[in-house]
Amino acid sequence: MLRSCLGPVFLALALGAALFGTSVAEAQSDRPERQYGRRDPFMPLRLAGHVALTWEGNMGIGGRADFPLVTGSFRYSQRDELAVSVGGDVTFIALDGSQRTEVFPSAALQWSLGVSDRFFFYPELGLVAHVIRSEWDGFYPNIGFGARYYLRRSFSLQGRLGWPLALTAGVTF
Repeated sequence: MLRSCLGPVFLALALGAALFGTSVAEAQSDRPERQYGRRDPFMPLRLAGHVALTWEGNMGIGGRADFPLVTGSFRYSQRDELAVSVGGDVTFIALDGSQRTEVFPSAALQWSLGVSDRFFFYPELGLVAHVIRSEWDGFYPNIGFGARYYLRRSFSLQGRLGWPLALTAGVTF
């Protein structure tokens, strides 16, 4: 019963991100010098590529697109951002030697908290689907905590700890 109800919710999150992700409200910067983080980004969305490790010891690759919903208008910090993150991961290397491919399409609501102009911490909560060897395994909660360190205006290193994927590490644009 729960699996049949979660399908439309997952689809609505992904569709909402695609439709409303382009109308992002950007905050004006008071400083004309070099800006880091999401100030004056190259694109209206953030793209990420990463390597992934599951709790069972399977490794693979993944990617995400983060569509900002609210930027720079939070009460406590102009650097904070609320975004919908959609993407997926594919694991195909098992540390135990087995040949198993798993796919994890996901959608999450992500709140980026700007600790400084370069460092952002983000908790996220959403849904992830799980497919093992072309067999549907259902929907699960996607819980994660991550961080981004911006080296340039829209280029950062990122890492995430969560469930069902244990660790991801990569870059964002």
